[in-house]
Amino acid sequence: MSNGVRIEAGDYAAIFMPEKGMNFVSLKKGAVEALDQSTKSLFEERYAGLGPLIGPHFHHRKIIPRIEYPEHFPHLANVKGDEPFSHGIGRYAPWTVENQSENRIKAVLRGEDKWHNVFLKDLEGQDFTMQYEAAVTPEGLEIQLSVSSETESVVGLHTYYALSGGKGCVRARVRNHYNDQGTLKLIPSTWNYGEDHTLTFPLSEPSDYGFQPYPDPFHGEMELETASHGIQVQYWCDNEENSIQMWHPERASFVCMEPLSAKDPRKPRLTVSQLKILISIL
Repeated sequence: MSNGVRIEAGDYAAIFMPEKGMNFVSLKKGAVEALDQSTKSLFEERYAGLGPLIGPHFHHRKIIPRIEYPEHFPHLANVKGDEPFSHGIGRYAPWTVENQSENRIKAVLRGEDKWHNVFLKDLEGQDFTMQYEAAVTPEGLEIQLSVSSETESVVGLHTYYALSGGKGCVRARVRNHYNDQGTLKLIPSTWNYGEDHTLTFPLSEPSDYGFQPYPDPFHGEMELETASHGIQVQYWCDNEENSIQMWHPERASFVCMEPLSAKDPRKPRLTVSQLKILISIL
């Protein structure tokens, strides 16, 4: 794996890999690393782990195009199931860097681009354009991510945030229901959910749930608290088709707090969507 592209400002520094899906592999504030570096092997094997993105689809597609030359995509040997590009071709294919400076990088990915002599639109199953701009500021890592596509699509981040000793909790103000694998359910009384709509979710419990922000339907945030540090993820969307997914497998050393440009990312409604995201280490 190459050393990537480093951008920095103040105490913050981030390393991006435009040739590997425009994913980022490190985010530091001083000596504190936000990403779970123990997941590096997942990133190298199949583009999971560390700081991967989502788009133009979420998780697995119902209709998967046939890959003419699977031998050109070595990560397929490490993929379980039928989906060769989980969470979208955007996290796998090389992006084109349009602009780069000491603290900023901007890149684009188009369905007309070729990867191993195959059009990306043929691998994704539709034509699309994705834009990704990241800037490091004294406040943290700012990301603007967008997609325009032939059919419904979604963009987001799937960042693996490190826990301290495998423990922590996530706090967020959310509406009183959650998305469980595509089914909306009321937040149960056994969860720590207050009258002010604040959810405090202990990471001693596994999760793979989607939430909608409260009270502002255009702005959401989640805050991870660990024994050694905190991480705040804020996002803004220009419409109400947004949510944030919290994924924490049982006994995992990380939690993913995933801003998404769809209320139900398994069934997105829009062909054009965008997010502005700010990740801060506390």
